[in-house]
Amino acid sequence: MKTSLRILLVDDHSLVRDGVEAILQLEKDIKHIDHASSCAEALASVNANPPDIVLLDRRMPEGDGFDFLEKLQKLSPNTRVIMMTASVTPHEIELARELGAVGYLSKSVRRAELISAIRTVLAGSTCFEARLSFINPADVHLTRREIEVLENLKGGRSNNDIAKILGISEYTVKSHLKVVFTKLCAANRSEAITRALELGILSI
Repeated sequence: MKTSLRILLVDDHSLVRDGVEAILQLEKDIKHIDHASSCAEALASVNANPPDIVLLDRRMPEGDGFDFLEKLQKLSPNTRVIMMTASVTPHEIELARELGAVGYLSKSVRRAELISAIRTVLAGSTCFEARLSFINPADVHLTRREIEVLENLKGGRSNNDIAKILGISEYTVKSHLKVVFTKLCAANRSEAITRALELGILSI
């Protein structure tokens, strides 16, 4: 993974941009954060400094986020886009997928969920509004060991207990959980279990 990431924030509300930037600045590897308040500004910014990630508002002046997304695919096809909106609908999520977005989140997501989504798409996966069960199961690939850790987690076992059962170190358990949380866009153990159940990775 790159050690110096560039992210472009595209939103017509400066307060939103400032708030998201404050969150991103806490991440050591995010070195460059650019801003745009319209589709035209966003395209100019991408042309000058292609970002790794674009956090894109759904509704924008002078053309909506979908217009920008379609143009971006031609201008900078390696840039990954997470769309963000105040309201999430299945139709818009599917349209975002078709146009090349790799994530679609509500603006009400918590800090940990936003960072997890960014890490997920940087790792090559997708992250759509998981809490509404819009993650595509085909996009989530857990290893056998990661599923074993999840199954034990569902049983209410501690990291230490899981390590003893699986014959691995507690550090390894924590490493597996970190990867699982990223893949499932989960902020904690409870969310990881809930989403694994929703996606059919775990059974009740």
